Amino acid sequence: MKKNPIYLWVLLVLSALISSMSLFGILSPLPSKDVLRTSLANSGTLTAQQLEDTVNYTYKVSESSHSIFNMLLIILSAILVVVAFVFLVRKNVQLANYTYIGYVLLAIVGLVYSYMNIQDAVQLIKDSALGLGMGALAKGTDILFIIINVLFLALVFYKMWRQQKDLTEEVEAEEVA
Repeated sequence: MKKNPIYLWVLLVLSALISSMSLFGILSPLPSKDVLRTSLANSGTLTAQQLEDTVNYTYKVSESSHSIFNMLLIILSAILVVVAFVFLVRKNVQLANYTYIGYVLLAIVGLVYSYMNIQDAVQLIKDSALGLGMGALAKGTDILFIIINVLFLALVFYKMWRQQKDLTEEVEAEEVA
């Protein structure tokens, strides 16, 4: 009897949630600097220079998230998640694993792209303390997500290796019998 690949179901559900949030993010309009300035001014905790730096940083990050390259990455990743679900429902675990590996590699490319865009956006900040804090937080988040994706990738490779090993043992047992 074949085991149900629960690990892949869990990973795909998490990936589907992330992909859907990313799709909604690119469908939302790019906010103008005036709207950002107004919403940040209501917080009341920023100086004029920090407010302007935060507006410029936020606008640059939002602008890069609406770039053609980023939109293509998000759409391709959503397609890969759907295809992996289809393979999993059809009980083709191996193709679902390969498709999920493609999704994770695409996600890592997207995170590297995001990391490079954050480098550009942080350079717009003139207040050194604010720039250091925002840059460290954004870079740390990207690095954390890259590590999580590498762990997911390792889990899928391990499970594929175990499945192949179990299949080999099963074939050897049948040959002996």
